[in-house]
Amino acid sequence: MKAASFLLALLLFAATLSMAQTQALNNDQQLSNVTVMAFGPDNVLFIGNSKAAKIHAVKTEATPLANPVPYNLEGFDKLVAPKLGIAPREVIVTDMKIHPVSQEAYIAIRMGYQPAAKSVIAMVHPATQDIRFLEINSANSTSITLNNPAADDLLFWKETPASALTITDIDYYDGHVYVAGLTNSDFASNLRKIAYPFTDQQEAVKSIEIYHAVHTQNETRAPIRTMLFEELNGTPTLLASYTCTPLVTIPATDIQSGASITGKTIAELGYGNTPIDMLVVTTQGFDGTMSKSLVVTHKNRGGSMIPLASVANGAQGNGMAGQRAMFASGLEGIQEIPTANVMQIDIQNPQMLTILRRNIETGDIDLVSALTGTFLRLSDFISEYDFPDYRYPEAQAPTKQYHDMVKQMEGYPDLTSEQMER
Repeated sequence: MKAASFLLALLLFAATLSMAQTQALNNDQQLSNVTVMAFGPDNVLFIGNSKAAKIHAVKTEATPLANPVPYNLEGFDKLVAPKLGIAPREVIVTDMKIHPVSQEAYIAIRMGYQPAAKSVIAMVHPATQDIRFLEINSANSTSITLNNPAADDLLFWKETPASALTITDIDYYDGHVYVAGLTNSDFASNLRKIAYPFTDQQEAVKSIEIYHAVHTQNETRAPIRTMLFEELNGTPTLLASYTCTPLVTIPATDIQSGASITGKTIAELGYGNTPIDMLVVTTQGFDGTMSKSLVVTHKNRGGSMIPLASVANGAQGNGMAGQRAMFASGLEGIQEIPTANVMQIDIQNPQMLTILRRNIETGDIDLVSALTGTFLRLSDFISEYDFPDYRYPEAQAPTKQYHDMVKQMEGYPDLTSEQMER
């Protein structure tokens, strides 16, 4: 009996400790919801809280990272879960952004599948790979509540309230925070334009209409899922991607309060899919030339990489109105890239991308870096190059140089060609 009583007391103590840790998170570090994030001027982190229909602007402090340091953190979910008092399967990542100065990964996590589950933002530094949490509620921050948010009583597939899509993406450009998502109006898809620093004033367009080449119809309900601003042909332009998967351009000057916008659909990136992230990256070819490309990652297929020059040409053309397209089409040079297991991606530095991915062999969530332009990790594969007696022919000198660089970056300096040939 005494042994049983001691065991029960020990279990109660452990449960109390877990509750105390969770309570500490509730007090200092949790929000009711974090949908998306974006960094703005002076290292301000904008946080979209769909459930509360709020945008939070949190000032962050950071020390510049002197030298590029890759992420090689496998099993991130298993490391962060005990700190949150939840199981690894309850770690639900909703977004990730890289701090523009420190190159720290800011990872938004919903703690469980329950409707009332709260969100936190974990921070991981590349040099230490330690995990800590953003003190959201005690930070130097401001917020604004969005007018006319989507309703709770409209459910998609009997379980997802429309309010979960009040904020689907945010971006900062030229003194304003742009907020894509749903409203409670007849034209559900909306784009808000909010001056920062925040005031009581906020603007919203009346409607956004786009042509959907898979559905072969004009649409005004479904919201933008990911977006960014880029100058095309000398014109500041919003690039936006929707579910199933139109790529649309909207001149920034068209985004005005009360405006009825017609976006130009310039490409179709494939049916049965939702885009995740959109980046503009600069890559170097084997011939040494530098070029810019638009990268869009997807939930249900490999990513798309499109020469930015091709995107600019599409913005000047007539678009895809009236066309039928199930697969990637509309622009020249659309290529598929190996990002099918990528959950979130962001630019870490000019050489590297930070990737949060689901490891399909272990089931874990890994936080890793990959070279910009290749979008892969050599250590994920066993190929001809990996046999100890392989020798690179002279024509493969650039490949050898690339492999040796990536092997060191991924934590395998002893497997470079120089070491293998000894």
